[in-house]
Amino acid sequence: MKQVCPDCGPATVPHAFERWSTAIDAAVTGIHQPFEWVYGLFAPAIAALRPGYLAGPIAALCATLHLGVIVTAPDDKVNLRTQVLWEEAARRGIVMKEFRPFDLARELFWASYRSDVRAFDGLPRPRGASSAALNWMDDKGIIIKKFRAAGIPVPRGRSCRTLAQAEQTFRGIGGPVIVKPNLGSRSRHTYVGIADPEALRHAFGKAKEISFSPVVEEELSGFVFRITLIGGKVAGVMRREPPHVTGDGRHTVRQLVEEENKNPLRRGPIFHGISMDEAPATLAAQGLTPDSVPAAGRMVVIHPKVSRSFGASTTEITDIHPDNGQLFAKIAETLNDPIVGVDFMI
Repeated sequence: MKQVCPDCGPATVPHAFERWSTAIDAAVTGIHQPFEWVYGLFAPAIAALRPGYLAGPIAALCATLHLGVIVTAPDDKVNLRTQVLWEEAARRGIVMKEFRPFDLARELFWASYRSDVRAFDGLPRPRGASSAALNWMDDKGIIIKKFRAAGIPVPRGRSCRTLAQAEQTFRGIGGPVIVKPNLGSRSRHTYVGIADPEALRHAFGKAKEISFSPVVEEELSGFVFRITLIGGKVAGVMRREPPHVTGDGRHTVRQLVEEENKNPLRRGPIFHGISMDEAPATLAAQGLTPDSVPAAGRMVVIHPKVSRSFGASTTEITDIHPDNGQLFAKIAETLNDPIVGVDFMI
């Protein structure tokens, strides 16, 4: 069985591979920038040639040479987002196939609909769409700089290559900080509530295990919302909630967690049970213990990481304030990309 890293959670990744792959991605991005600019000039002409028609023959040749396999239906190697993509393609009558180099799922697809064929990586994009932001929008350190320059509100902080830089940033913020890898997801190797130099050193060392340039940034309080922008317009808003229970004035925290874990929605694959393994420290910061009886209506956070693997949940939001709508439009304009997901804290 695969060994689970407590800092990665259930979605454990090989540390050395993750660290070096992000470094290589950053290096390659820098080398490719001039070529991306040139490609942007010719993108419409290239799109008109419809290179997607070559994807099938190239994949078939690679499969013949035993360099990979072609998959025509989702299996247990796909994630939930890709599962939805397969299902929606089938519903619309789109024939979708995936090429897996050496049988590794890398989300390399091509799809056929009537006389049209398109190849894409991860998610389908409009034909001819080319965005320079694709090279840096997933880097948390770079996005802070870009958004700050555009006048978009961001927490104070930056990416730090050395512990000395991290300590200087920590002193400059003067309050609790978050330390996290500059690239990555699912809250892997992310530490919150860092309030003293010793905790900073520990968190920075852990983040360095999978990142060459961890981000040290101001810790803000409030709910995190994930906004999806399609074509520059808000397509959906989801509130991301940390693993928590709500007090009723009668039951202890431990009992509330046990009851919440009976929820059938928490039996996967989307939502998972709430673990009490690291609850004592999180509860202590709220003046509670597992045997405390929280007042009716009080939200009690069990784990600080807003990650489904730790028992986090989500709620879809339908209405947004017009001021926020204007801010999201500015984000879409700044990134100039047709498919954007951004985290927003209130």
